[in-house]
Amino acid sequence: MALRLNGSNTGYVELDVPADAGSHTLTLPDGGGTSGQYLQTDGSGGLSWQTVTDTNTQLTAGTSATLSASGTIFNSLPSGIRRITMTLWNVSMDTSAAIAIRIGDSGGIESSGYRSWDKRFGGSSFSTAGSTNQTGFTLSTPGTTATWVGQFVLTNPQGNDWVCASQCTDDSDNVRLQTGSKTLSGELDRIQIDVYSTGNLDGGSVNIFYEV
Repeated sequence: MALRLNGSNTGYVELDVPADAGSHTLTLPDGGGTSGQYLQTDGSGGLSWQTVTDTNTQLTAGTSATLSASGTIFNSLPSGIRRITMTLWNVSMDTSAAIAIRIGDSGGIESSGYRSWDKRFGGSSFSTAGSTNQTGFTLSTPGTTATWVGQFVLTNPQGNDWVCASQCTDDSDNVRLQTGSKTLSGELDRIQIDVYSTGNLDGGSVNIFYEV
């Protein structure tokens, strides 16, 4: 048996149930809810208005920084970050030093305990550098005239553990790949770009994009 609700003109709304539906009681919520809400059941016939929760990963951009001798640090990052992408645009140094990406927590940037390896491909050259206790995720350079573009991607698989992978190229058609890992003392809230040991950054810009 169907329940038909007639409109003020000729239309109607009709509610019906399957022939073998048995006996069910549905209790409507008090009030009409708010715009965009949906009607949810508790599995026992109780209905309530609920708001849709957006569980999609949110990508947030930082503020692009022009590099100077001391590099730059992106501070006060929010909690719960699971991935950070740092982009490099025409980054150069005044010596043949290496770029270093470092991360940290409320205690500051950490400069030890990194595992990082990188390889350069360009023409007939093939080089490798790395160790199990470096001072950052490093990207070696072929000379003082190189300007680099590319990205470092850091992913948080669990706890305060971070995995880093990068791919960059320079204006002399060298390609460098890097991978490594680092466990922080606490929850990540900052990331830095600087030189690995000697020399200074002397040009280019960098930005970060992070996901929670």
